[in-house]
Amino acid sequence: MSVNIDELKKFLESKISALRKELEFYEYLLSILESGYVTSIKGNKGSIEYIKNKRGEVIAEVYYTPPMAKFVIKTRITLNKSYLSALSKILESEKDLSKIDYTIEMDKNDIKEIVIKNVTSEIVYNKIKTGVQTILERASQL
Repeated sequence: MSVNIDELKKFLESKISALRKELEFYEYLLSILESGYVTSIKGNKGSIEYIKNKRGEVIAEVYYTPPMAKFVIKTRITLNKSYLSALSKILESEKDLSKIDYTIEMDKNDIKEIVIKNVTSEIVYNKIKTGVQTILERASQL
């Protein structure tokens, strides 16, 4: 079986060009989100929600674009052992039930970000968001 090298090269160059354009598009969308220009988006493809403390200050932004949810902490929130344990319990439970995967980014005892992958349904997303929201709201009061 012979492969036409010129055709293969042309195909690969075309594919790389298309992927570069797609990457530029996603980087552009990310820059819009990070600039803070967009205050709230809801739609079929994804959503941005805010977790606020009792004073109404935004303590976290929640980006949900199935199958990924990302909690970006906007204020300094220190998680003591009991809060970190409760957060881990919630996420581990969903990991077993719904086969999610997650990472928690910390800076010493301060939580910075939670990324959850393989969120396959709105029900799973809402369960996780509610649990994380409760923990962040309580921890931000300390």
